[in-house]
Amino acid sequence: MGTRSQLLTVDAGNSTLDCVRHDTGQRTAFDAAADSEGFAAFVREAGADRCVAVSVVEPVRERVVAVLRELGVSVRFAGREIACPLPLAYDTPDTLGADRWVGALAAHADYGCSVTVDCGTATTINLVEQDGTFRGGAIAPGLSAFVAGMAAVTPALPAADLEAESRMPPGSTADAVSTGVLLGYCGLVERLVAETVRVAGGSARIVITGGNAARLLARSRLQPTHIPDLVHRGLCLLDEGA
Repeated sequence: MGTRSQLLTVDAGNSTLDCVRHDTGQRTAFDAAADSEGFAAFVREAGADRCVAVSVVEPVRERVVAVLRELGVSVRFAGREIACPLPLAYDTPDTLGADRWVGALAAHADYGCSVTVDCGTATTINLVEQDGTFRGGAIAPGLSAFVAGMAAVTPALPAADLEAESRMPPGSTADAVSTGVLLGYCGLVERLVAETVRVAGGSARIVITGGNAARLLARSRLQPTHIPDLVHRGLCLLDEGA
């Protein structure tokens, strides 16, 4: 496949284009809906000759394809041009988001049996066995959904502050909301991870990634391995033909 020096990887989510150029390791994020020009400028500067990407949001995927085609950069998407190289033990593979197995691919390459936790717009917890079989896992609300849900059903309460310290017992209404959201989210993830580890075929490494991973790590009882670029590592493996 040649060198990776001209490779660009893109994790195109609901709100963000998370991009890495692999000649320098530079990582930059763009607004998925509104910053096509910024994304195009980044690609031009990178001088990439190819891109491996993942997206489960079709309008966002189409925007990425349009920009890259205009710049003459070939692009392949996980789950479309590139099939999952892991054996799938999943009842509905047609509905499986490629971002879930791309992260599991990277975790398995380094640790074997793994439970991946992606703290993004949604929170996904996935199990990949020692032999590489992807077994799936839970999809739960992301931290932003907790905040939005509280605001929608209890508009008289203050919004949660995601940077607040979680102290018990909270001494004010604002602290009560922030603590409830933050520790409640930690509890949700901890329980889902525990149940997933319980059904794993052996000792599992817990690997965490995603935009809210740092907030979880600061407050959770979990002691996972934090890999911020987990999905990009998986995309690199796909480029290499894993």
